[in-house]
Amino acid sequence: MESQKLTFVSVVFEAELPLLRIQARSAAIYLPAELVEAIIVIDNTARGISAKYRQDLRSDYGPLASFVQILRPSDICQVASTTGWRSQQILKLMIADRITSKRYVTLDAKNHFVNPVELGFFEAADGRARVSVYGYETHPLRPNLERVLTYVGLDPNEYVGRFTATVTPFVLDTATVQAMIADVQARSGRDFSKEFVVQDLTEFFLYSGWILAQGESLDEAFDCDRPSCPTVWPRSADIDGVRAAIAQADEGDAPVFSVHRRALAQLNPASTAALASFWTQRGLFESEDAATEFVLDFQRSYQKAARRQRRRDLPGKVASVPRKIRGKLRN
Repeated sequence: MESQKLTFVSVVFEAELPLLRIQARSAAIYLPAELVEAIIVIDNTARGISAKYRQDLRSDYGPLASFVQILRPSDICQVASTTGWRSQQILKLMIADRITSKRYVTLDAKNHFVNPVELGFFEAADGRARVSVYGYETHPLRPNLERVLTYVGLDPNEYVGRFTATVTPFVLDTATVQAMIADVQARSGRDFSKEFVVQDLTEFFLYSGWILAQGESLDEAFDCDRPSCPTVWPRSADIDGVRAAIAQADEGDAPVFSVHRRALAQLNPASTAALASFWTQRGLFESEDAATEFVLDFQRSYQKAARRQRRRDLPGKVASVPRKIRGKLRN
């Protein structure tokens, strides 16, 4: 029997372009070609990435370069006016029509591989997609979860104690995403991206919630025992947080490690040194000096890119303000 292949989908915008280069280098080392159907990079930058960046990125993918497709949002769908973060969520779902594999794995640029990747991390032996789960009683995304579950006709109280995580990597069934989009459009009478924005939905909550609304339980639909991937978040970007994430990577077998862009932007010299050492040990940089210089370059350019992204997001944020409030602001 031919082994299952996956498509890997990454959405990138200006501030995270350097991080995507690390992801590509890590894929070249740890992602086996026999597992890959395609690698799709969605270029969600304002002007489009340069020809040189495209060339360098493909080179970073090494033996996987032939699998790489770089698409613009207009190649996928017409995204409703919204912020970059919201448009990325829409694109992760709307890309399903361009996917030829049974399943695809969505990645953010902050994700990179640090251990050999196996199908078993994403798919259980019985065929269920593997996910991480946790409780949302005190989670800041609880209102988002409750809103989405109510939207698909489920009682949020039954799920806030345990539901699928929203972090990448997240495995999506291609046909299920397509059916969900068709159902949302048929029920709402709107284009999917517009309905997504109007209802203030969240991509992975909507996907999981829609599946459960078809009658399956959480454990029937998913294998919920996938280990969580270590991540350096902005709130844990100090030396203790970086060391804890590295220890989790060293002690576990999760193939993905993540560094949030805002965390990278605020690393101090000690936490930078720890991360640089880890990256170098995993083969992502030739030396600790090169890894350190990468962090410093990123920090120097981050604020400029972040300001540009905020200007880009402004029209979408204004459009998302309820009409009555906009009227009061004008008055």
